[in-house]
Amino acid sequence: MLNHELYGFYGVSVWVADLAFPRELLESTKLVKFERYAEFTVAGLAEGRLQLWATGQRPHYDVVYEGNDLESLVARLAAAPHRIVDNPSVDREEH
Repeated sequence: MLNHELYGFYGVSVWVADLAFPRELLESTKLVKFERYAEFTVAGLAEGRLQLWATGQRPHYDVVYEGNDLESLVARLAAAPHRIVDNPSVDREEH
């Protein structure tokens, strides 16, 4: 909702692993507060006509649906092939 208010489109924030930002680095930095996370592939997202839009803050991207409809975006993301991954680097300390 906030994304739409600020930028005019609905998007879901994601972190994209690649050679410069491998999964282990993302788990110990960007995802350190999450015990589990959902892992998607670019091909799996594309099958649902979802797109990755660069935010200019690599490795952060937004997953968007071309129709700019929130319900369709959520439904397509939920239906996209994914797996739930336990984060071995989660910080379980209370701050």
